[in-house]
Amino acid sequence: MIQSADDQSYLVELDEGVLRLSFNRPQFGNAIPSTTVPQLTALFHAAQADPAVRCILVRGEGRMFSAGGDVAGFAQSIEQDVATRQADFAERLPRARLLVEAIAAFDRPIVASVRGPAAGAGLFYPLVADYAIGDDSALFVFAHQKIGLSPDAGVTAVLPQVVGTRMARMLLMTAAKVDAAQALQLGILHAVVAADVLEDKAMKMAKRLARAPQRAIMLAKTMTNAAASRTLAEILDAETAGIVACVGDPDFGEGVRAFIEKRPALFPSTQVQPD
Repeated sequence: MIQSADDQSYLVELDEGVLRLSFNRPQFGNAIPSTTVPQLTALFHAAQADPAVRCILVRGEGRMFSAGGDVAGFAQSIEQDVATRQADFAERLPRARLLVEAIAAFDRPIVASVRGPAAGAGLFYPLVADYAIGDDSALFVFAHQKIGLSPDAGVTAVLPQVVGTRMARMLLMTAAKVDAAQALQLGILHAVVAADVLEDKAMKMAKRLARAPQRAIMLAKTMTNAAASRTLAEILDAETAGIVACVGDPDFGEGVRAFIEKRPALFPSTQVQPD
């Protein structure tokens, strides 16, 4: 079900095809409690199943995007004996894995609006996003090793795709902090804008993507994601199948007519309304 968290640790709002997901614990760095992770996972599954959701915009309330996991809660862990501590994390991490898999499986655009630091598991959202925009306060903190941990939450899957394997190793092994200007240069951010227009610019892009022809944009995303593991022949086969599917879609007719008539297209697939 698409609704805000029971504990209000995140809030959701659906408007014009854009599901705005706001992390809502600014007093705790917008960290998501482990107990809330299953509900957030269910949200992404519900969004995947709902044709009214054509784009997800992820942001944080206050001055921080997200610290990811609740590191402050780790203090309780160090009071446990080693076996208990390891058993505790062995139970938590599969829940986090299901969330990462649900986000990665979402086949429509994801936009990340980054104000302030993103750290730990919070890094996954801007790294996996199809479009990431931030203001000058955006900061990407690869600090797992600062508390003696290896990376988690899918960061080692998506970071090399964004910055390259060699740069990813350096960022992770040095516990690097990447500011907005560096993030733009590395490709972590697609744009850096003034703080007072960040929210508007992010929503403008999200709505633009939500107005795109749905079959075409979903195929573009899924085929590009799969390309690295496919041969050229498999890629060309997928492209052929995609075009054949698209030309049978009403969006194709509308797109061609709009092009000839020199007007904006109003794609039928974007006219789905929520129940």
